[in-house]
Amino acid sequence: MEQRRSPNSPPADDHEPIRSPWLFAVLLLLVLAGTPLWYPTGLVEPLVLGVPLWFAVSVLSTLAFAGFTSWICLRRWNLAESDEVAAAAGEAAAGGDDR
Repeated sequence: MEQRRSPNSPPADDHEPIRSPWLFAVLLLLVLAGTPLWYPTGLVEPLVLGVPLWFAVSVLSTLAFAGFTSWICLRRWNLAESDEVAAAAGEAAAGGDDR
């Protein structure tokens, strides 16, 4: 039996972020960029706003990681189950409020 999708339901690939490998690639790059292991030990120069460059890069990477993770949760993750989406579409088509 074929399942029908509501016209208001999100595309199947947007339902779970785990189905998008590029999201994990970006998260991995942000983590690696924020890890100061690739700087030489004891590096203090150059300074950016009075802190070492590796620290500034680490802070910016952390902020980018937090922002990207928030974007994933808000825009790419559909928390409504398919039957809930279908029920909401049915209620909207029926006329909405029962008050």
